[in-house]
Amino acid sequence: MTWLILLLTFGASAVTTYLLVAPSGETALVRTRAASIRRGPGLRRTADGTVVNEEMELPFAQRVLGPMLDRFYQWILKRTPARVQANVQLRLIQAGHPMGPSHYVGLQALFASGLALVGVLISSQFVGQKPLAAAGIMTVLLLLGWRVPEFWLSRIIGQRRKLIDKALPDVLDLLSVSVEAGLGLDGAIQKVGEKFPDPIAGEFRELLKSIRLGTPRADALRTLADRTGLADVRTFTAAVIQAEQLGVAISRVLRAQAEALRVKRKQKVEERAMGLPLKMLFPLILFIFPTIFIVVLGPVVISFVTTMTKH
Repeated sequence: MTWLILLLTFGASAVTTYLLVAPSGETALVRTRAASIRRGPGLRRTADGTVVNEEMELPFAQRVLGPMLDRFYQWILKRTPARVQANVQLRLIQAGHPMGPSHYVGLQALFASGLALVGVLISSQFVGQKPLAAAGIMTVLLLLGWRVPEFWLSRIIGQRRKLIDKALPDVLDLLSVSVEAGLGLDGAIQKVGEKFPDPIAGEFRELLKSIRLGTPRADALRTLADRTGLADVRTFTAAVIQAEQLGVAISRVLRAQAEALRVKRKQKVEERAMGLPLKMLFPLILFIFPTIFIVVLGPVVISFVTTMTKH
């Protein structure tokens, strides 16, 4: 009898606990949907009642090769030093998130191993019994393969920085005018996100998003400077942070920053213009001067050769 009472008590406690912690109908539906998304494609029933496996309808590359490569990328990333991971993450952010860190490091490993295999084939065909030369070729190709994605990423970062640097003076003008017209700094930043194209508009939208999510404005501005990696953006953010800390009017700081960037852009244009004569010298020597010599001295040479042949 005692065991029966204990069993009933335990059962009642278990049922009561389940009812207390069990999710509601909507929560259970959300969890079921999330679990189905995590599992990926599953079974579905067509209009005629046939059960079809959605995963088998996917292409072979998406069904088999994609997951294999993802696992390989994750395996490589876990064995990458933390310092390298942080550097890769920062550079990918500066490039506008073209891919994830695991994919980037995995691509580096694939390129490196692929070119190292090419080095092995070249060594076996042409180098022969020279281990030092074969090791040198493999090492060079291995390092080259590791650097190929870095060259591509550096090119994307450079193009993005040029676009941001080109639009930055106009952005500061709009910020200054908006603040002087009565908008707050957050409202002026929102105007930049609406009026300008990417990538600079995306950066300022991300800045405004961080501020609205509760990040202190100083930290959000420093993150903006780190994302762009530009000295002018870093100077602008430092000036705004200092103005807020000292209580200086933001409009005056923005106007001063805009004027300084205008002067700096003018100086860059003048510097490039002063370097044009030197750049034009080589095409003149290689292409223009030989043509002029042929036109001017050609008839003289022809007349001289004709006179000498007659005598």
